[in-house]
This record gives sequence, C-alpha cells and structure tokens, in this order.
Amino acid sequence: MAKEREIKCDCGGILAEKSTTFDHFETEALVCPKCGFITLTKEQAQKYVRLRQMHQIMDAERKIIKIGNSMGLTLPDELQQFGAKIGSKVKTEALGPNSFKVELEG
Repeated sequence: MAKEREIKCDCGGILAEKSTTFDHFETEALVCPKCGFITLTKEQAQKYVRLRQMHQIMDAERKIIKIGNSMGLTLPDELQQFGAKIGSKVKTEALGPNSFKVELEG
C-alpha cells in the first residue's frame, strides 16, 4: 500500500485535508493547522470550479409561484448538468425562520 504524501507548508506545518470556507464557499481543501494557509489539490480545484458554476446559475432572486393549491419555485434549466431534472427527488430542510435548504437526492 502506498503511503500518503505529506505536504509541508512554508511555516513548517503539515497541510491536512478538511472542509473549510474558501472564497465564500464551503469546500474541501488542504489547510495548514499552524498558519491557516489554504490551497487546493487538482481534484479539489475541479470540484470548486463546478461549485462556483452552480452558484452563478443559482444565485438570483426568484418569485414563489402558485401551482394548483401549492406554492413552488422554478429552477434554471442549466442545473441539469449537476443532476437536477424533472422528477428528481429533493430534500428540504428549514434552517431558520426565513431560510431553507434544498438538496438533490441521489
């Protein structure tokens, strides 16, 4: 079995993979526990770019619409590249009195 390579920070700390806020987005990154330096591996950078693309598509003001006896929100068609499609199941979760989260299942 190959030993995982340790990457040393300029301050002498060893970078560790963890979930962190990078450029206002929650993402996996390599973080120095000593000085807080943050960097991304190639794979992490690719995921980060897709996350930014999703945010650019989704970050907009939307209106609540009436659908029969229910309320609904429309989502941009470009979300299909992230797995969203007609009939997809989503999980909703209340975060506070004025906010909620919609998560694609699957």
